[in-house]
Amino acid sequence: MPQPVEGPVGAPAIQGAVAPTLRGLGPAGLRIMDVGVRLAAVHSRLRASSHPLGGRLITVALLSALLAVACALPAAAGTGSRAPGGAGGVRTARLAAPAAPAVGARAGLLLDAASGAVLWSRQGHRPVLPASTTKILTALVAESAYQPSQRFKVPEAAVRVDGSRFGFLPGMTLTRDQLLVTLLTVSANDAAETLAAGWRQGGRAGFLRRMQQLADQLGCTDSTWRDPAGLDAPGHRASAADLALLGRALLRRPVLAQIVGAGRSRFRWPGGRVQILDNHNKLLRSGEPGVLGIKTGYTTRAGHTLVAAERRRGRTLVAVVLGSKDIYGDVRALFTYGFAAGAPPRGAEVLGPEPAAQPSGRSVHTGAARQDPAASGFPTRTAIGWLVVPLPLVAAGVALLGLLLVAVSARRRRQHRSDAWR
Repeated sequence: MPQPVEGPVGAPAIQGAVAPTLRGLGPAGLRIMDVGVRLAAVHSRLRASSHPLGGRLITVALLSALLAVACALPAAAGTGSRAPGGAGGVRTARLAAPAAPAVGARAGLLLDAASGAVLWSRQGHRPVLPASTTKILTALVAESAYQPSQRFKVPEAAVRVDGSRFGFLPGMTLTRDQLLVTLLTVSANDAAETLAAGWRQGGRAGFLRRMQQLADQLGCTDSTWRDPAGLDAPGHRASAADLALLGRALLRRPVLAQIVGAGRSRFRWPGGRVQILDNHNKLLRSGEPGVLGIKTGYTTRAGHTLVAAERRRGRTLVAVVLGSKDIYGDVRALFTYGFAAGAPPRGAEVLGPEPAAQPSGRSVHTGAARQDPAASGFPTRTAIGWLVVPLPLVAAGVALLGLLLVAVSARRRRQHRSDAWR
């Protein structure tokens, strides 16, 4: 194995600053350190010389080395092999995957929103009681079918509904958006019943049929919808996988995404009085950056449920926990795990409807194929005009060019000294 070469200036600094990291990469890291130390030694000798090109060559050589090391580090960290065990054995392997999240929920799932890939799942396709996370689908149907200014009269059934009510009175007239704000912010069951009763093709029953149709269109495969508010109606069930798809669909509706992403909302009563509503989702009031919502839920039988979303560095994840004693701790653990894991692994389950059949000769681009290469955090390729070249190859070429210039300069300097002695 190559040994680092000591140099009078720069080499100790290089060894001290990066040696622990490079040694952790095994033989590849030690080779990188060896190159850096050798270049530092050349740097010192050139600075001590009076050659007119010394300064330029120093700059070229050191910049080349920095580029080469920057590109080599991810490659060395991401690949490698393990030496046989035993004394003195050197191990290099892929960076360890993040530890599995500590989640106490009975069922749950973590979804990469861009690709639809499942990053973590526990009974993800098991239909269970979803409680008020049902209102995600209720809002999707209402927002797509009703106009913003459409007005609804509160029915008597909405006033008598079980669970959380906002306090609407029978016969009170409200707009679609007023009802959506109370539905998603404070989980108003009377808002859900009012929206469902306003369905023109069959009233509440027709609205439930439309909920099922829309869920099927979005790729849900495990759920049956029997109550617009999410109460424990017979046959009313949803899986974590289906709720993740519904959460992702809601984030794509700007009106709904704005409501669920607001920690506080203003509600104007028909008489003009303004009331400030605090969102039931405590993640929004925690001050954590990147939180996007989405919806909490609770019934005695379902326990606490939550569909949450968070965005970091341009990447969005949707987490679902059902039957949890600590919904916020569970989703935080899932987000920590998912963002640390990086890009979805190959072979991961992908949720959502199958892409439509394309005419022959056309390719189908899935969400996974559109994944931003930068999401992995590693440099991939660079484009020079029409040519696409791997970055490590570019770095190696620049480094070799710099070393060649240094060698030519040294040869000319020796020749110059030899001529001076003649």
